[in-house]
Amino acid sequence: MSKTQVFFKVVLMQVVKSIIPPMSNEIITLVKDTSLARVISVYELIWAGQTFIKSDGLLWPLMTTAVFYLVFSGVLTFAFGKIEKKLDYYKN
Repeated sequence: MSKTQVFFKVVLMQVVKSIIPPMSNEIITLVKDTSLARVISVYELIWAGQTFIKSDGLLWPLMTTAVFYLVFSGVLTFAFGKIEKKLDYYKN
């Protein structure tokens, strides 16, 4: 095998298998932390929901954003779990 083939078929695959779990944790954490972006005055979902609550006095926009974050985090967790299982060394 050439050096390029060794890199792409052996080394890169081992690197991808070992980097997927910490990378998936970081991505999910970033999604959850976007709600903290309102601290630096970025227009995003939580801020929009709070603005709507103040103007109309309704609570459902904030609940909708909470459900959105829960579903989106759940989908990411499920997807990365499938990817990790697919790349697992020891298949059950």
